[in-house]
Amino acid sequence: MTDPAARRPVRMCTRCQRTTEDPVLIHEVPAATGPGFNVYACPECAAYYPPLMNVPELLEAAPRPSRMTIRVYRVTAEGAAIDDRGEVRTWTGSRVDPTPQTAALPPCTCLRCRTTR
Repeated sequence: MTDPAARRPVRMCTRCQRTTEDPVLIHEVPAATGPGFNVYACPECAAYYPPLMNVPELLEAAPRPSRMTIRVYRVTAEGAAIDDRGEVRTWTGSRVDPTPQTAALPPCTCLRCRTTR
């Protein structure tokens, strides 16, 4: 049974900066050393925040592969773009595809690259 004289928690809402006797935990901030801290909101403002997530579970989750888009231009010796060659999309991270040889990304024609082929 709860003690009616027990003091209710009073916290400040991080969104509206008003104190509330009904705080809602919206974020747990971990610390590298020592205890972290909690961030609270009032019940009205809590709806503006995403659901509380478990940080260790997020860190253990497998990273999603992402893609990188390269925009290719032909440029003059002065650096002015004269021809938009299009986009090339490739994977990033550990799943790296070889760069596709397309019309957007033709083989290099510099002296160094011509002698190594």
